[in-house]
Amino acid sequence: MSTTYTSYWRDAQRYLTGGVSSNFRINPFTGQPMYLSRADGAFIYDLDGRQFTDFFMGHGACPLGHNRPEIAKAMRQVFDVGFFAEFDHPLTLELAKKIVRHVPSAERVRYTNSGSEATLLSIRLARGYTGRTRIVRADGHFHGGHDYALPNNLATFTDRDNPGDRVSRIVRYTAGVPETIGETLYLIPWNNIEVFDKLARSKGHEIAAILMNPIDYNNGCIGSSTEYLQAVRRICDEHGIMFILDEILSGFRTGISCAQGYYGVTPDLSLLGKALTNGVPLAAIVGKEKIMAKMMDPVDPVIAGGTFSGNLMGCAAGIASLTIMEQPGFFETWHERVDTFYETVQAIFDEQDFPAVVQGLGCTFGIYVGSREPVRNYRDMVESTNPALRTALFRKCMEKGLYFHTDFTVSAQHDGRLLAESAEIMREAVRKAKETL
Repeated sequence: MSTTYTSYWRDAQRYLTGGVSSNFRINPFTGQPMYLSRADGAFIYDLDGRQFTDFFMGHGACPLGHNRPEIAKAMRQVFDVGFFAEFDHPLTLELAKKIVRHVPSAERVRYTNSGSEATLLSIRLARGYTGRTRIVRADGHFHGGHDYALPNNLATFTDRDNPGDRVSRIVRYTAGVPETIGETLYLIPWNNIEVFDKLARSKGHEIAAILMNPIDYNNGCIGSSTEYLQAVRRICDEHGIMFILDEILSGFRTGISCAQGYYGVTPDLSLLGKALTNGVPLAAIVGKEKIMAKMMDPVDPVIAGGTFSGNLMGCAAGIASLTIMEQPGFFETWHERVDTFYETVQAIFDEQDFPAVVQGLGCTFGIYVGSREPVRNYRDMVESTNPALRTALFRKCMEKGLYFHTDFTVSAQHDGRLLAESAEIMREAVRKAKETL
C-alpha cells in the first residue's frame, strides 16, 4: 500500500463512515477499498496512477466500458438544454420507447433512481394491484438494500438445512430489520418448481408476487432454465400471482432483450438498471400496462415518485447505451471473444491442476475456487469453495494488475489482445496461488 493511498484512506475514515460511501466498496480479497483517480475503457487507475485491467466494471454497471465517448457526449448535451429536476423532457420518452422496443415485458415504464428503489416499488405495486400481502423470494437472491430484500440475501445466508422440499427458514436479517418483516415473505429454494407449486396451491390466495433473478450474478454465475421460468409463469397465471424478474444485474448482459429474451419467458414486471445507463444513476420498473396503470389509479393509487426519477443525465446515458447495443452484431462479436476468454482461463486451471471452475453467461462470469465440479446451486457453492485459496488467487491477480471484486464482468472494451494478456497473467497468478496450498 503506497503512502498516498494510506494517507487518503486514513483521512477518508475521519469523514466518511468506514472511509467509503457503501459497505460494498470494501474489496473482499484485500479487505480494503480501491480509490480511483480515473477510469477509461477497460482500465481503472488508482490514486498513484497505477493502471489495472478492470474485471469488476462497477458491479457490472459499465459493461460497455468506462468513460464511453458516445455516452459522455450525450450527457454533456444535457447541460446545453439547461439541467433541471422534477420535470420530464423528450429524453425521458425517447429512452422509454427504446426500452419498450427491446424488452419483452415492457409495455409501460416508470423510472426510479436505483435498483433498490425499483425492487421496493415492484413489491408495493404487486401488493397494491393484487390486494395480497405476501411476497415469495428465492432463498439467497439479492434484490437491493431495503428491508424486504435483506433476509437471506446471499448464498452464504441461505437455509442450508432445507433438503429442497419445503419453504426455507429465514436465517439472517441484518441489524435494524425487524423480524416482523419475515411475516410478509416466503423464501423458497431456487430452480425448484415443486416447492413453489405446492406453496401456491396452499397459500396462493395471500401471495401477491414472486420476485427472483433469472440469472444469479451476485453469487458468481448460476443460471436458471427456460423450463423452470416457464413453469413459474404457468403457476403464477393459475393462482393470480404476479411474476417479477429482477434484471438489475442480468439486464443487457446476454443481449438487448435481457435474460427474459434469452430464456424466452415474459414476466409481469421487470426491473432494469446498471447496464441500462452504463453506470449513470437511473433504474426503471417496466411491465404490463394494466398493472403499471395502478400507479395512476384515481381512487387508490400505488404512490411512485421521486425528485430525481427520470433524471436527464441518466436518460441521456440510457439512450446512448441502448443505441450502442442496437448496432448489428454488437453482442455476437463481443460475446464471441468473451466465451473464448472463459475457455482459455478454464484451460489454464485444468492444465495446472488448479481446482477452479469458470462459469459465465453473456459478459458476466464467476470463478469458483476449490473444486472442478460445476456449481449448480448454493449448496455446491458453499461446500466446495476454498476461501483461502480463492483469496490467494485474486490477490495475486491484483498484484499483477488485474482488478477483481465481488462479481466479474468482461466489458465491450476488453479486446481480444487484452483478454489474452489477462489470461497469461492469471496463469502466473495460479502458479503463485498454488504455492500457498
